[in-house]
Amino acid sequence: MRIATTALVLFGSALAVSAQPAPAPAAGTVAYMQTFDVPMTGRPQTVFILKRVFKPNEDIGMHTHQGTEITQVLYGTIELATRGKGSKTYKAGESFIIPRGDVHNPINAGTDEAAVAVTYVLDKGAPMRDPVPGPATRY
Repeated sequence: MRIATTALVLFGSALAVSAQPAPAPAAGTVAYMQTFDVPMTGRPQTVFILKRVFKPNEDIGMHTHQGTEITQVLYGTIELATRGKGSKTYKAGESFIIPRGDVHNPINAGTDEAAVAVTYVLDKGAPMRDPVPGPATRY
């Protein structure tokens, strides 16, 4: 558990950026752009780090996770539709955090490919995502 939390903090520190543009930190310094306290469930956690490339207008459907998702847009434009919270558009360099259980759908809102770097902190043995029935809706 301590290893997973440490890995998340280290990776999150390297990847986390605010949805708002911020000045670059001076050489040799760290600028914390976003923080999120990952709720502890008392169960072992597994950290997954991956890259996903979306074709234009591609989405993966409404789903949820048994843990927390931390995502940074590498290139392109991603619209994140979240049930009960509406939609928000993210561009290269911006990031978002999806808390456990939030129903959401990332959509490539651009005319070119888009890519994201994703870190999941999931319950050990849980599937990467749990599909939610219904249309892949933009909110």
